[in-house]
Amino acid sequence: MKKGNLILGAAIAAGLLLATSSIAISNISAQPSGNGQGQGNMNENSERPSVQFGLNKKYHDYKDGVFKVRVGGGSHVAPLTMFSPNHAEIKVGETVAFYNPTKVAEPHTVTLFLDNTTFADFAAPFLLDNRTSVEQAIPGSNTEPVVMPGPPGKNVIVGLNSRSIMPTVMNSTGGVTYLPPNGNYTVTGTEKYINSGFIWPSGMTPEGLPPIDSFSLKFENAGTYNYICVLHPWMSGDVVVK
Repeated sequence: MKKGNLILGAAIAAGLLLATSSIAISNISAQPSGNGQGQGNMNENSERPSVQFGLNKKYHDYKDGVFKVRVGGGSHVAPLTMFSPNHAEIKVGETVAFYNPTKVAEPHTVTLFLDNTTFADFAAPFLLDNRTSVEQAIPGSNTEPVVMPGPPGKNVIVGLNSRSIMPTVMNSTGGVTYLPPNGNYTVTGTEKYINSGFIWPSGMTPEGLPPIDSFSLKFENAGTYNYICVLHPWMSGDVVVK
């Protein structure tokens, strides 16, 4: 197999994994949370997408040097893929705290690409010695990895990208540091990449993934800092530090 075809095939496989994973996440999100008890006491209109959208657009919580941003929102009727608010103006030395208030298990990220070459998709191709077997971590599960022929002695396997799923910082020289779940990080503005990891609603992180439901950034220097959600790239926001 030619190298160009190999890379193209790996990219297609990664894209397919991204698409199918997005469908799976959407299916999870479409399910009502909880056991349904007590739903009769809820204002029926409160679950309407238009109402949820309006409530999120009005959301504003900025006090004691902390500006809070909702990452997603809404319920099983129509989870919201938006940052609320998506524009924050703060002072040098203040903090933006991100959290996911969605009522179903819909994840998002807060990802800053201060260097546009550092985009990190959540699935990517990796090389593996072709003498190494890949076994199911959960025996009997309906799973099989994407494996393709690679260079001599190697296979290409598509796997999840830790730098997308975990709280990660890449400094100006390319050095990578992993933060603990629900990380707090001080931004200098020299970083190439800052990522929250997958932020889930509190208590809804799937088993086996890091329990992340918040991410806080303290800004040391003035400037404009743009961010997106890697899972929903149309979700974008910015922080203006004065």
